[in-house]
Parts: sequence; C-alpha cells; structure tokens
Amino acid sequence: MPHPSETAKTYPHKAAIIMGDSGELVTYRQLDERSNQAAQLFRDLGLQRGDHMAMMLENRREFLEICWGAQRAGIIFTPISSHLKADETAYILSNCGARLFVTSARLAELGTAAAASAPGVAFRFMLGGVREGFQSWEEAVDRQPDTPIEDEANGVPMLYSSGTTGQPKGVFVPPASDDVHAPHFLAPTLGAAFGFGEETVYLSPAPLYHAAPLHYNMMNLDLGGTSVIMEHFDPERALALIEEHRVTHSQWVPIMFVRMLKLPEEVRQRYDVSSMQAAIHAAAPCPIEVKEQMIEWWGPVIYEYYAASEGVGFTLIGSE
Repeated sequence: MPHPSETAKTYPHKAAIIMGDSGELVTYRQLDERSNQAAQLFRDLGLQRGDHMAMMLENRREFLEICWGAQRAGIIFTPISSHLKADETAYILSNCGARLFVTSARLAELGTAAAASAPGVAFRFMLGGVREGFQSWEEAVDRQPDTPIEDEANGVPMLYSSGTTGQPKGVFVPPASDDVHAPHFLAPTLGAAFGFGEETVYLSPAPLYHAAPLHYNMMNLDLGGTSVIMEHFDPERALALIEEHRVTHSQWVPIMFVRMLKLPEEVRQRYDVSSMQAAIHAAAPCPIEVKEQMIEWWGPVIYEYYAASEGVGFTLIGSE
C-alpha cells in the first residue's frame, strides 16, 4: 500500500494536488517534502505523538500538506468549519485540547477572536499574512528540513459533530497501527468498492473540513491518485474540471447535482464527462427525480452511501 512518501520516490513529478481555480499544482515530491517540514515543525515546537492541533482554513493546498504533516508526526488533527462563530470555534479548540492552531489571513478576524478565548492553545500560526499573536506558517515551515522526523507515528483526524444535541462532540477513532504506511482505513472498504488507485483522478468540490472530503482525499493520496480540489463549488466549473483533468472519481452532496442540472442544456452538453467511473453522493437525502436525471446524464456511475463518522457501518447502493 503506497504512502505519499513512497509515491514521491516512484513518481516524484506526478500531480498529487491540483487546485481547481488557480491551477496550482503540488507534485508528490513537494507533498512529501512539505509534509516532512510540517512534521519537523511540530517536533520543534515540542508536540509529540498523541498531541492535538486544530486548523480553520479555506480550501487551499496547504490544508492537505498540514494534514499529512500531522499524519506523519502522530498528531491528532481537528479541521474546524470556517462558518462557525468565534465562541463555537473557541469551544472546539478548548474541547479537543489543541496545543497548536493554524488559520489564514482571510479568516483572521474569526481566528483571532476564537484563539483569544482558548488559552490552552500555545502556538498560533497564520497563512497568507499575520496578525498580532500569530506567527507566519510559511516562514516557520520554510526553516525546517524537508527530511522525515526520526520518530514518525500515525496521526489521525478527530472531527466534530454538528452539535444538534448539545455541544459538538469530537469523534476520535484511534489508528489501527502506529505505522505511517498502514493503509488508510477507507482503502479496503469504500476505496476498493469504488476502485480507487494510482490511476484515480478525484474531484473534490466541497470544503475539506467536512469528514467525507477530508477522508476521501487522504485515502486517494495514500493510494497514489491525484486530487483536484475546488476552492469553491461552481456547477459549470465542476464540469469543466471533469473534462480538463479526465476525472474518474468524485463526491457530491445532492444540492450540487441540483445546481448542475439547472444549467442550460447547451451548457451541460458542452462538457465531456465520460471519464467518470464513480460519482459518489452522501450527506443528505437525494430526491428521486434528481438521481434519475443524473443517471440519465452521466450513466450508471452514480453511487449513494450513508455512513457515520463514529464508524458504526455504512450502506451503499449503485445506479442499477
């Protein structure tokens, strides 16, 4: 089972991450080096295996680079929705025990207010600029070596529920192995069911702080595929990216199907989506007529699943 560090040795110039709007490309060698630098920074700050960090970022290449750095350092990492209020964000920062918090200049006002109410956060970093109380993430990682840390361990995400019953709850599933090269937990199940592998080109149109986009992108990169990340969902741009990158796999929520179906017929037919092998949807009920129209348009590649972050099982149904 490859790990990004192994793919970096075999295919160093292969695209690991492509940003949908900017076109910014991260090769596997760059992902390997930058995740090593992040892991080195964590150790330099004194963070050890089992410590927690949190991040509140928009979709950008550094999001996954930081996640892979945490994965290689045995850090438990919590992505936080950028749509929460400052007090809600501060609650999660404190509740997960984050010692380090990373945000961006774009979210500076929210991030600054949240961090001010989370005294347990010892280290605060910002991407794309700095505010008082924050260090530059770019400058900090650039000072670090791009070689692996000596004590690599398998870090995992701890995501939070939406808080529909009281305060949000952190869902922690410990890693099955400390080996950073251990297969991603989805690889033998949903990864195998949908045919993820080295040839996969995965379109990710949703925010990376959600469970499914985070898990699927990390699984895809763990298996040596290419992830095309949309900074923001736009229905026509999604179709253009499918054609441009010959996307094979994707994951959606039903409202994205609705918005694509609302495009004028001549716009929908302008783009070649025949490369798609599995268009997966979840997170909300899908109206019958929407699913029927998508199957008619894209063919029998539409799959629906229902699952829970707690890992209690899942259901899966295909177009047939």
